[in-house]
Amino acid sequence: MKKLRRLTGFLLIILLISAATVSIDILPATTKFPISTASQSTSISVVNNFGEDPQTERNFTWETSSEMNTGFIEYCPKNEFKSFTGENILISTAKSYESSKGAGTRTIHKASLKNLKPGTVYVYRVGNGTDLISTQGTFKTAEKKPNQFTFVQITDTQGANSKDYAVWEHTLDIALKAFPDARFLLHTGDMVDNGEEIAQWDLFTGAVKSELMNLPIEPAVGNHEAINRNGTNPDEKNYIDSFDLPAAMGTGAPAGTVYSFDYGYAHIAILNTECSSDNLKKEGNWLKADMQRSDKPWKIVALHRGPYGATYDSAEVRDALTPYFDEAGIDLVLQGHDHNYVRTYPMYNKAKATAGNGTVYITANSGGVKFYPGKLRSWQAVDLQPYTQMFVAVTVNKNTLKIQAYDVNNTLNDAITLNQ
Repeated sequence: MKKLRRLTGFLLIILLISAATVSIDILPATTKFPISTASQSTSISVVNNFGEDPQTERNFTWETSSEMNTGFIEYCPKNEFKSFTGENILISTAKSYESSKGAGTRTIHKASLKNLKPGTVYVYRVGNGTDLISTQGTFKTAEKKPNQFTFVQITDTQGANSKDYAVWEHTLDIALKAFPDARFLLHTGDMVDNGEEIAQWDLFTGAVKSELMNLPIEPAVGNHEAINRNGTNPDEKNYIDSFDLPAAMGTGAPAGTVYSFDYGYAHIAILNTECSSDNLKKEGNWLKADMQRSDKPWKIVALHRGPYGATYDSAEVRDALTPYFDEAGIDLVLQGHDHNYVRTYPMYNKAKATAGNGTVYITANSGGVKFYPGKLRSWQAVDLQPYTQMFVAVTVNKNTLKIQAYDVNNTLNDAITLNQ
């Protein structure tokens, strides 16, 4: 009888251990139980974005074959990290779902980390079951106390093949060598040439896999993200699958294409210009309320089709949005779409204004293979086309915005400082 009781107890322990093992996929959002011993894979492209609060939240997106229907992220403050088998490793389960737009079925995994420590470097990796583990990456949350920081803008990196997307990689690498402490990348649209072709999204993220593992990207949707065989792609499905971004409400735009965040001394809002003028006005109303809620001294907007460019005269965008920019006191608008470099005079009420009394608009040329010739417009303080890839670095402190436009030959093509 005693032997039977001992055997029953032993079997009960085995059953409890098995139950714990099979319940891993439904762990609560954050736990302290290291799970995976899978071999490392370099095939996973991980994209990281800010959550609503860059001080305490970070979002991660990756894709796998449809057979892998669960995912997780393991993470730990870098100063506490020893290995991913340590008891201090935290785990968050991903929201995983099938997506079939473009080319077959695949699984999208999105993991959101919350309650992070401000101003802290974390080590992390993502995985899927026991089959696939990414390489190790790092990310840093925004500081609680505002400090000077720099971010980089690149735009219009679209291409058709791996050779084209290698150019985009080169542009980003040159930018990060020039500004190694850049806190994030602001991409103002046309990441790919055809937003319906998932192969192009794979080339876009795959070309900069190691960079985006560690650098947050904050994108704006471009007209090429909204293109399909019929010329329209109103749900921008592959764009939404590729990122995990906050969703502004009441704009009429797809979730994740209009959003904002605070970073340091700046409040930055991203708008979606690939919609109707009616929706643009809804975005403008959202922007006005969004900016009123912020106490940051600098107000920045990023979008794709700019109100003031060169190649294109986007009158619809200008008429719909610039009154809201004027009312909200936007200091800087970062644009794409025109494939040349433009800096405007300060603009207010669709006319040239004095320094400090209007919005400066900058189009960052192209970070990819496509260029258009310059075209003079009345609002341009600078219009140039060096026919080589460019990027813009914006350094923000309490009293100044320092804006520098470089090409990939490390030539400083333009610079301006805005003062409060």
